[in-house]
Amino acid sequence: MRIAICDDDRNDANKIRFALLDVENRLEIDIFESGQDFLDSIKVGRQYDLVFMDIYMGDENGMEIVRAMQAISPDTQVIFSTISVDHAVEAFEVNATGYLVKPYSEADIVKVFARASIRRERTNDMVLIQSGSDRKIFRNDDVLTIESDRHYTKIAVKDGTVSRFHLGFSEILPLFKGFIEISRGLAVNMSCIDMIKGSVVTMCDGKSYNIARGKKEDVVKRYTDFVLNKN
Repeated sequence: MRIAICDDDRNDANKIRFALLDVENRLEIDIFESGQDFLDSIKVGRQYDLVFMDIYMGDENGMEIVRAMQAISPDTQVIFSTISVDHAVEAFEVNATGYLVKPYSEADIVKVFARASIRRERTNDMVLIQSGSDRKIFRNDDVLTIESDRHYTKIAVKDGTVSRFHLGFSEILPLFKGFIEISRGLAVNMSCIDMIKGSVVTMCDGKSYNIARGKKEDVVKRYTDFVLNKN
C-alpha cells in the first residue's frame, strides 16, 4: 500500500508515519511539506492508495488540494488531519475516509488506517462495468464466466443471472482478477473452478466447459500455480 502524508509540520507527519509502520512495516510512505509538491508528484504518475492531508498548510488549503487531486487520482482515499472540526462537513462532501483532530493519538491514527484498509479491500474486489446508460457493479469472486457474444460480452454470476454489455471481450476481461481464457472468447474464474478433468473444466455451479485444443497445458499450469499461491 502506498501512502502520502501531506503536512507542513514534520513532527506531525512523522507521528503518522511511525504509527503506521508500527502496524504494517511493508508500507511505502512519502512525506510532503506542501500540497503543491504532492499534486506535482501525482501529476507525473506517482500513485497513492491513501493520503493523510493537513487542512491548514501556510497559504494552502488542504481541502482544495484534495479536490484538485480527485480530478487526477479519484481512487486515492483521504484522511484529513486538522486542528479544528470546522471542515468535517466538507470532508464528508469529498468522501473522506477519516478525520483526525490534532492532537491525535497513535491509536486514533491506527483506527482510521484500519478503516481505510478495509475500504480498499472492498473496493478492489468490486468491478464497475459501464456501457452507455448501462452500469453494473460486480464482486470479482461472484463472477463465474466472461464470454464473448459477437459485439457484446456476457458476464455470468453465481446466482444464475447473466448480464450482457455492448463492450468487447478484450475490454472487459482485464478489469477482473484471477480469470483464465480456456477457449477463444471464454474466460473462467479460477477461484470458482471445481475440477479440471481431461480437457473439461467444471465450475462450482456444476456447468462444464471444454478447453480449446492447444490451451490445455497452459490452463492446467496457470490453475495449478493459482491454487498453490492461494494456499
